[in-house]
Amino acid sequence: MDELKDFGHLHEHEHEHHYEMFAISDEDGNEHNFALITQLDVDDKRYWVCQEAFVEGEEVVGFDEDSYVVFRASEDENGNVILNSLDDEEFEKVSKAWDEELSHIVGEEEEETEK
Repeated sequence: MDELKDFGHLHEHEHEHHYEMFAISDEDGNEHNFALITQLDVDDKRYWVCQEAFVEGEEVVGFDEDSYVVFRASEDENGNVILNSLDDEEFEKVSKAWDEELSHIVGEEEEETEK
């Protein structure tokens, strides 16, 4: 995996968001850029929930907002992040935790707008 890249600040709604960006190459050598949306801990393992980012030069021009990608994140002995793909069962477990997190976030946002 390449080092995390800083593609600057992105705007979503009225709030300014800053995403950690990284690029990985698939088995065919094609580079894909991702935004780290959040980290989740499930069953004592760390997972990165990401969205693929579309980049032109050094600027993010959009995201694949119809889907997300989950990696199991760990570190090697030198502190480098290692990202692993998930099997179907592990993906389902992490997806359920992510859905619960999103429900919690949406509930908090709805409470704020009602005030």
